Amino acid sequence: MYNILVTGIGSIIGYGIIDGLKKSSIKSTIIGIDIYEDAYGRFLCDHFEQGVKASSENYIDFINHIIVKYKIDLILPGIEQDLYALWNNKNSINTKVAFNNELCLQLAQDKLATYNFFLDHKIDLIPTLNNCSFADCKNAFGLPFLLKPISSYASKGIEIINTEGEFNFFTQRLKGKCIYQRIVGTMDTEFTIGIFGDGQGNFYDHIILQRKLSGEGATSKATLVEDAIILSYVTAICSVLKPSGPLNIQVRKEENKVFLLEINPRFSSSCSIRTLLGYNDPEMCLKYFLTNETILPAKKGKGKVVRYIADYFYE
Repeated sequence: MYNILVTGIGSIIGYGIIDGLKKSSIKSTIIGIDIYEDAYGRFLCDHFEQGVKASSENYIDFINHIIVKYKIDLILPGIEQDLYALWNNKNSINTKVAFNNELCLQLAQDKLATYNFFLDHKIDLIPTLNNCSFADCKNAFGLPFLLKPISSYASKGIEIINTEGEFNFFTQRLKGKCIYQRIVGTMDTEFTIGIFGDGQGNFYDHIILQRKLSGEGATSKATLVEDAIILSYVTAICSVLKPSGPLNIQVRKEENKVFLLEINPRFSSSCSIRTLLGYNDPEMCLKYFLTNETILPAKKGKGKVVRYIADYFYE
């Protein structure tokens, strides 16, 4: 029996991780933390502790207190803020954390660095500009085109630019820390791919979902697909990134070409959807970071998944 700490259990990722752990053949005691006392995930855990924000100067001390109190064997970060706070203080954390490799973690924070890195490795990319004029973008991409913050996640801060006024307003608001891209494909040709890397440039398992996003940027509907073109594309990405552990790759297709949207070296908002279809990356983390068990490709259930809102009553 392992003691697993899951952070951010009020998030869709957090309680998705809990779901995967509960459905795992490896038994664990789940300790959950969240900054909100009434986070839904608390009702799913074996133990709950109200936490502090990842930006707090007391965050690492709080985490180490939980590690000692519950004899934590592994931490599974459920939100981006926790992931990077833990990674930035990794030498002060007194247990294992499900981190990906340093390259993946660095690139995921910077869309421009991601673009330049993969450009050097001959990966097909969305045409991208930075530090340029509205006229440059209009000539290169036509109208409309996209403006994206260099550092963001879950589609946050993306703007569709139609006019020079919009271009100037959003560029100035971000103090120039943005990139501009041609719009490729459509919402109907957007895919999220989960892979579990072996740290050597290959991966133990993968899952490809054609998805629709909610207004919050999380997957709301998903269809399991098999796509040789997408699989070849993510295989090329993994060969240069060499991810170790869970990695999400977001792409769009345009005709028979695949284009990278972003990489996220963490659990996905579609974690529970993937588990429902047979791809349980929380369980793979237990095998990879704790038990050293062989990870074999899972048999996946074909079909579609739709998310819905439910209610939980408590006193």
